[in-house]
Amino acid sequence: MDDEQRYLFDLFGFIVVPDVLSQNQVSRLLSTLRGSTEQFPPVPQAEGPLHWDPIWRDLLDLPDISAILENLIGNPNLFRAREEKHEDPLPTFRLDHINVHTHIENGFKGGALHGGWNGTAGFYRYDNGVLYNGLTTVSFELYDTHPNDGGFACIPGSHKSNLSLPEGWADLSGGVKDCVQRVAAKPGDAIIFTEALIHGTLPWTVDEKRSTVFYKYSPHTLSWSADFFDAQDFASYENMDPRRLALLEKPNARYPKRPK
Repeated sequence: MDDEQRYLFDLFGFIVVPDVLSQNQVSRLLSTLRGSTEQFPPVPQAEGPLHWDPIWRDLLDLPDISAILENLIGNPNLFRAREEKHEDPLPTFRLDHINVHTHIENGFKGGALHGGWNGTAGFYRYDNGVLYNGLTTVSFELYDTHPNDGGFACIPGSHKSNLSLPEGWADLSGGVKDCVQRVAAKPGDAIIFTEALIHGTLPWTVDEKRSTVFYKYSPHTLSWSADFFDAQDFASYENMDPRRLALLEKPNARYPKRPK
């Protein structure tokens, strides 16, 4: 994560990383989407998209994204200690769950703003040169999204707000405050944001359905979803290496003396 990305993430609560996925990868993802749904789950993680096609497992540990996540939600001391021992450092964060949005089409009136500081799921702070985050999302856009199309929007900087969202602001179908900004992205771009950021979905105004994939990561010892992945369920897949399997560990899996 470079200095510019760190500054912008601290300032706004999100960054856009361009061209993370190739057009072939975008096409492959689109071809594997199943039905029109707001998210997978509700199917159990053991039957979810990581089992559908290798492309979903390839997204687990993209080098450009993992380096950023290590800065945002990793354990810098543990990571540094492993590097000093010349060990191949495993990720010090974990995949919490995956959401897939394919249900939004022209006429969708907008969702509700949500997020903000809410315990283990949404928190953000900066201390002594280190960024600390709870649940952090990588949103992969699969179609062109322009500023007036709708889709993902947020209140930049709200991840550091000390106050709750004013009453009546959350419902985007009844009007959108000027401080709510659409984040434009093209196919293959990734939007990385902290769940401490107030965010939501604006009214959708174009004919194509919105197709967005959300990989949501947590610090290794924390979780938002109670439906944990089991790394052993994926060990037999050819494209799974130790790093990818480590990302599917349950919270505290590397600390056997602690309760799980």
